[in-house]
Amino acid sequence: MNLETSISGHNTDIIMKATAEMFKDKTLEMFGLKTARIVDIMPTVLPMVEAREKRVDFVFLLEDETLLHLEFQTTVPEELLRRVAFYGARIIERHNRDVNTAIIYSGRIQNAPDLLNKCSLTYKVSNIYLKDMDGDAEYSRLKSKIDREEPLNEADLQKLIFLPLMKSKQAETDMAIQAAELAKASQNKYTNFAIGALVAITDKFLPEEYKKKLLEVLRMTQIEQWLREEGMKEGLKEGERKGKREGKLETARNALLKGADVEFVAEITNLPLETIQKLKAEIMS
Repeated sequence: MNLETSISGHNTDIIMKATAEMFKDKTLEMFGLKTARIVDIMPTVLPMVEAREKRVDFVFLLEDETLLHLEFQTTVPEELLRRVAFYGARIIERHNRDVNTAIIYSGRIQNAPDLLNKCSLTYKVSNIYLKDMDGDAEYSRLKSKIDREEPLNEADLQKLIFLPLMKSKQAETDMAIQAAELAKASQNKYTNFAIGALVAITDKFLPEEYKKKLLEVLRMTQIEQWLREEGMKEGLKEGERKGKREGKLETARNALLKGADVEFVAEITNLPLETIQKLKAEIMS
């Protein structure tokens, strides 16, 4: 299995499970966000009427039964609040719970709007700025701790996975790779979950070349093993799907050769009418 394909294709279950373990029973109070403790992570694929899917960053279920919709931003696009308001409405529609949206901005962002007011529609978000958190100093502190083989506590691990978003002389992309290397070297029981959370948090802003570098860091970790196992399962499922389709096409071909009507063949094989028509044209040519 190609590991690059598995991540770029969003092996979401594995990454989200790792992220859920990383945040479970914790809050983000150290970053200025006061909420109830996180209980679990919720599905973030929202079915759309337009037959496409939108994915939000994270939706956490909290102890007080509310939802925390968490987004990570390294820029402030003009349409951002319209988008998160739309997501918030869809999350409410799907889960029927109170939702609070928080946007965590990287250290390069000084200010951003927090209120969308469109007459009947008002949507308020909590903006969390990491501009006052020194990523370079935190990196040095964590690296020294790991070099001394001291265990990282929960607060250390949270800061580790947010390193790419803190204020730094380095680009977010470079810090993401260094943070992953630190997580891999930490030998903590949460190491693999920390790496998974890093992958999830940085996926939106990492360009492909840096995603490849991040994949190199993943080599020989439990995350890689989980991804490979999941990829093998998906490969088997895909093989089964292809086998079933080939069987249906063979049934359709035999039925058409015996003079069956295209609409009837489409009905009995559950294949698209266009597929049956194309198959008949091939037989007739």
